[in-house]
Amino acid sequence: MIKELSNKIVNSVANDECSKDDIEQMDYALRTILYEFIKAFSLIIIFSLFGYLKQSLIITVMMCLIKPFIGGYHEETQIKCFIATLLLAAGILILSLQCSLSFVSNVILIVLSIFCIWNQAPIINSKMPLTNLELIKKNRIRGVRNSIIIGIISIVLYNYSNYYLLITWTILFEALLMFDKRKY
Repeated sequence: MIKELSNKIVNSVANDECSKDDIEQMDYALRTILYEFIKAFSLIIIFSLFGYLKQSLIITVMMCLIKPFIGGYHEETQIKCFIATLLLAAGILILSLQCSLSFVSNVILIVLSIFCIWNQAPIINSKMPLTNLELIKKNRIRGVRNSIIIGIISIVLYNYSNYYLLITWTILFEALLMFDKRKY
């Protein structure tokens, strides 16, 4: 349903001057945004019902700023993807509530995560393959840049708020999910 909607929107917006690559980029971006929006909105609603609105917003924003650009683990269907995302977010929340980190441990986890992202990104999804090398390069730069900025925010927040834990665990989980070696 989302794929058809995305195709219709892109085809109605595209003009004769748009190349096949331009249309591919627009379609990929729109589909990614639509899928992520639906998952994010649903995740926030569910966690809000349990009293974790702020935490769910932080986790969701962090995921949306990193995952679309670095790629990684994917499920076969959007429902399975949503369930996996829900379980990952619950894991991040539980870890942030149960485990505190020293400043040095926090920095090490962030640096290790950013190194993994820098070394692996982007992981191309076989369900939504990118063929444009320029777009692949841009996604890599965006993913690494966003991870660095978010990592710095976590380090700065260390002495001021426990929300740094949500950020650190989210970056770490996103980096770990890049190492999916499952064959499709």
